[in-house]
Amino acid sequence: MKTKFFFQSPQRLIFRLASISFFLVAFAFTSYAVAASSEQVQIEAKVSQTVLLQNSDNTIYLDVTIKAPTQTLTAPQTRPTDMLIILDRSGSMSAEKKISFAKAAIHDVLAQLTNNDRFGLVSFSTNAIVHSPLVPINEANRENLNRIVDTIPADGSTNMGEGLQFALKLLTDNHHGERLKKALLLSDGQANQGISDPQGLAFIVGQIAKTGTVLSTIGMGLDFNETLMTSLADYGMGHYSYLEELSGLGEILEKDLTDTRSIYASASTIDVTLGSGVALVDAGGYPIAPLGGNSVRIMTGQILDNTDKHFVMTFAVPTQKTGALSLGSVQLNYQTGKNQLQTRLPDTHLKLSVVDTSRQNEAVKSVNADVYKKTWTENNLGRMKKALSDSVREGNKTKAQQTINEYRQAVEKAQKVSNVPLLTPDVEKELNTMNSQVEESFKGEAAEQDVKRKRSAKSIQRDSVYQQRK
Repeated sequence: MKTKFFFQSPQRLIFRLASISFFLVAFAFTSYAVAASSEQVQIEAKVSQTVLLQNSDNTIYLDVTIKAPTQTLTAPQTRPTDMLIILDRSGSMSAEKKISFAKAAIHDVLAQLTNNDRFGLVSFSTNAIVHSPLVPINEANRENLNRIVDTIPADGSTNMGEGLQFALKLLTDNHHGERLKKALLLSDGQANQGISDPQGLAFIVGQIAKTGTVLSTIGMGLDFNETLMTSLADYGMGHYSYLEELSGLGEILEKDLTDTRSIYASASTIDVTLGSGVALVDAGGYPIAPLGGNSVRIMTGQILDNTDKHFVMTFAVPTQKTGALSLGSVQLNYQTGKNQLQTRLPDTHLKLSVVDTSRQNEAVKSVNADVYKKTWTENNLGRMKKALSDSVREGNKTKAQQTINEYRQAVEKAQKVSNVPLLTPDVEKELNTMNSQVEESFKGEAAEQDVKRKRSAKSIQRDSVYQQRK
């Protein structure tokens, strides 16, 4: 069966671990020489509407694109890389041979590393173990590392926090200049030992990202916490994926992923200083952290060469009084090697006005139909799917159906107010598909329903991330 990465297709996907290991190695250890460019990363934005009616709906959308400089790719060349694997070895990893497939993937990574690269391995169950610090890859070390991997047992609980802490110390103690630094967290369960709250785990991963390391996550099977694994990938500036079937090689790379892409910036964030009375409600599902006062920071992750990063910011603005209104100021921060760079979005992109209700035509004419339509059929649909995933996972069928119905009603209302066609045949089809998926998830015996709900929750949650960031 043909498979695709979830951030390339909204359809249901199944990842196979051996193929993922191939992709990770290709992505992490091959880079292209690029022609020198004096350009910097650019941030562009379009607002959904510039004129609002007094006491009207106070939601404004900002369609944001982060653009890496256009550079000419030439011959491929090896870039010295540090790769750290953080492996779950809890007892549940013995089921369905998950630990065996994980080991096979690690062997595959080791086979493709070059003499310029370094490799480290941390595992965790009830406690964490550093099986190997970051060591250079030569034949003796490669052979020894393969032996170490083969001896790792699967038992105990899931102390993910200690595993991440050990990884952080290892990366901090072995920081080496301009080397590309990658970490990969593999887990099939939910953190249930030591530091287990999402905020505490996210903090550790954030510290890992500060070492210049890009951390990505892979969830294995159906019992892991997909919301947590997505969040950790965001704080780690990397990406999240999951696999259910663990055997065989699948065709998982689309054309643009078969072309190896180098990392232009290992990390990026957006600082938003909000205008008076303005609140940032969502930013494409990326984590939002307070900076103090009326400022917040959005964790937008790594930036790839010749690749755009796209998402929508959702603002709540005050419309009680007429007059000029500003969303605030927006600054992109990004890290290239040792360089910390910034670029600001022109304030003119963030100016709005609130007018008397007698000027309704003026407000309607100020709507950017393209932004408004994309926001409702992609971003807002993705936000709805995130809530739907939670309801399915909780086993609340009524709430799940209500979530879909409320979205449909919101689309109909927005369509009427904006005069922009939003409830398209494609949207109708997708809503009907989701209703059918919910119905199917609650059919059968209790054990069968449990498996179906877990599978549906992960599939819907994966699609929600894709639709908010495509």
